[in-house]
Amino acid sequence: MNSRGAPVVLTADRILMAEHRTLFAGMVAAAQTTTTPRILMDHVLAPRGRHTAPMGLRRIEAALLGDGFDADDVAVVHGDALPDAIGPNTRIIGVSAGEACGLGMNSTTMTAISGGEIYARRLVRELMERIARLKTRAPHASVVMGGPGTWQLLADDELRRDLGVDHVVTGHAEGNVARLFHRIADGEGGPPILHGEPISASQIPSIRGPSTMGVVELSRGCGMGCTYCTMGRVPMQHLPEETILADVETNLAAGVRSISAISEDMLRYGANGRDTNPEALLGLLRAMRKLDGLGLVQTDHANVISVAGFSDDELRELRELMVGDTGCELPWINLGVEAASGELLARSGSAKLGDVDPADWGDFCATQIRRLIRAGFLPMASLMMGLPGERPEHVRASVDWVEALAHEPLTVFPVLYAPIDGAATPGRRDLTPAHWELIDRCYDVNFREVPRMVWDNQRAAGVGVGRRMLMQMLGRGQIVQWKMLLAYHAWRSAR
Repeated sequence: MNSRGAPVVLTADRILMAEHRTLFAGMVAAAQTTTTPRILMDHVLAPRGRHTAPMGLRRIEAALLGDGFDADDVAVVHGDALPDAIGPNTRIIGVSAGEACGLGMNSTTMTAISGGEIYARRLVRELMERIARLKTRAPHASVVMGGPGTWQLLADDELRRDLGVDHVVTGHAEGNVARLFHRIADGEGGPPILHGEPISASQIPSIRGPSTMGVVELSRGCGMGCTYCTMGRVPMQHLPEETILADVETNLAAGVRSISAISEDMLRYGANGRDTNPEALLGLLRAMRKLDGLGLVQTDHANVISVAGFSDDELRELRELMVGDTGCELPWINLGVEAASGELLARSGSAKLGDVDPADWGDFCATQIRRLIRAGFLPMASLMMGLPGERPEHVRASVDWVEALAHEPLTVFPVLYAPIDGAATPGRRDLTPAHWELIDRCYDVNFREVPRMVWDNQRAAGVGVGRRMLMQMLGRGQIVQWKMLLAYHAWRSAR
């Protein structure tokens, strides 16, 4: 690398740049608070990646290289390698942040239970402190922050300055990031908040390097209208099959065999609006399976009403195509149930219920979850605590819903509602004894199912037996810790 530094340096916090072998491993790392010893974060839960970077940063890299920047102008580096990348020639230091302020649902829930500070926020701060020290080498450089967590900075200009961020770029920005960066590099600056310009899915550039967790985008946006989600009012667009396959091949060429097929709702790939198009998704996965070296295909989100759009045979084929010949027995898929009360969920402005009568929502979700289980999936349901208008009977309905499914092979993760409009974020003080009962019942199920799911997924992804045993040992220790914490919180809330 040029000793005078690259004109554009792109980086991200350690969790986003780490070498996670499975999608769930990345989720576990992002859920840790500072009550977890740092040595475990650095060497076990978020080990330094060799050459991967978050998908969003890879898209920005590709957009820059396709619009006036040369390969020598752009360096994508891990935080520890910044001293070798930043120098007098550096004009822009671009940072991707998942949790700039620790205000997301997962972060607020984990800190409420475990205490401490969410590592995703702590590591962003450490990265920004390192960049501030290195800026003495690059006196003309501006710091630009983007990524999924930047919404947390929009209403807090003081925090932006405290982090040393000159500009925040909102949303997808492939349409104008090169123009913005050229302007900043030329010293024209601009306002602190820069609005990114999205482009149509057909124009999204293929990535040039491997992505963290082997992430490939299937779709962008969602359009379900949920007020607690930044994608709630963004219509869903599907990337062309050729772009997705090219991104998979880029990862495979770099030795990343386990792929994470990411979407706000995987099951809606290739469809319009809230509809499903099973053949489009299955056809894409069949094409992916023809690529040499492909291992486990993982995914994150799906809507419950989308599961209903697939027949039992289609769900079984979906599982077979995702698992391939890896031997994975417990592929998981996250379903946003959010509340057993359809009435409460409907108040949030969400279209997740589709045409389901709110009174039937809990039973409908249970039916679709059992269909996924019969097809060979391990469903991962999410339940939201503290939704506007929530009453004790709503929490009780969720407790009863979990109880009715507790004997099934699934996981259930309760999370705190986190508004994205600048309103106060609920915390531990807002949790009632009923909430703690819900959390406790959910984790009774999770403590049984998560260890075997982690073992199975890591084995299928090629993680060695020694590392798998270490993760099981650490996980068992954390289970003991959490059981004591949950008992303590329940006791305190009842006083």
